[in-house]
Amino acid sequence: MGERASSLLSLPETEAIGRPVADVIQAEDLDGAIFGEVDSALRATIDGGATWTSPLSGIAAKGGDHQMFLSINIRPLRRGALVLVADAGPVREILDAHDALVSVTSHELKTPLTAIKATAELLVSYNIEAPERQHMMGDIYKQAERLELLIREILDTSQLDSGRVTLDPAPVDLKETVAEVLDELQSQTTEADLLVKIPALFPMVWADRPKLRQILVNLITNAIKYSPQHTSVVLTATVQDQKVRVAVKDRGIGIKSEDQSRLFKKFQRIPDPATRNTSGTGLGLYIVRGLVELHGGSIDVVSTYGKGSTFAFTLPLAKAALGAGA
Repeated sequence: MGERASSLLSLPETEAIGRPVADVIQAEDLDGAIFGEVDSALRATIDGGATWTSPLSGIAAKGGDHQMFLSINIRPLRRGALVLVADAGPVREILDAHDALVSVTSHELKTPLTAIKATAELLVSYNIEAPERQHMMGDIYKQAERLELLIREILDTSQLDSGRVTLDPAPVDLKETVAEVLDELQSQTTEADLLVKIPALFPMVWADRPKLRQILVNLITNAIKYSPQHTSVVLTATVQDQKVRVAVKDRGIGIKSEDQSRLFKKFQRIPDPATRNTSGTGLGLYIVRGLVELHGGSIDVVSTYGKGSTFAFTLPLAKAALGAGA
């Protein structure tokens, strides 16, 4: 057993050589053990000469105390069989992500499409007075915006995963950018008191302005979405170690400590009764983290369940980036 096999199985080579494969790799499918002495895939190959291959998604297995998914291929030889084992973890992750994408998009697409169809049907079928017609057209527009956001998040995630997102960084006025974002979110900020605390003479940051706007829109929107109406959301910016730290603090429902590590992963929505009826794909914070890291920064969260959360990210100072030859 080579070094890669030892790493995959989390088992030293000295503990594997000379032992039955069933002792080293404990794996089963619906028909039973793969490597057992009786009624196993390995025994069927040895006795009958038929090649056996595991499903594309792999087989759940255990090597030592290590749980994993393996791609297994058993080929007959003149005497015995050749067992080929590979790590199916990456394939499994892709398939799980695909299943999650289908599940999320089908659910998130269905709601606005149903609303648009029902409202449009009323407009076509009935002679509706102008004021109510205007209100219904506004509802259609809002649902169309929701669909547009869903499509944009899926495309952004695809581009991040494939490494196709590029930045065009330049010196950016953070205060000015925050003001633009607040103007864009004006309809939502009526539901919360949004306070901005950035010093008057604040240095420029080194950022891709549209991507920075996207980061800010997402974090502020989340803070508003998961906070009770008419509570305060505070955005602050400080300079620390040649970097700017931007923090968005809310007094919302907060996040349990055991759920916080999952926040920045794809399709992760916290299973909390308080957020059950809140729409979302679970892609927003994944995209934010990707964009922040492309800027050379980092993002973290500090949260107390029932009291609120603070999401903070860093960006390089423009003068520091220029001084380094950026």
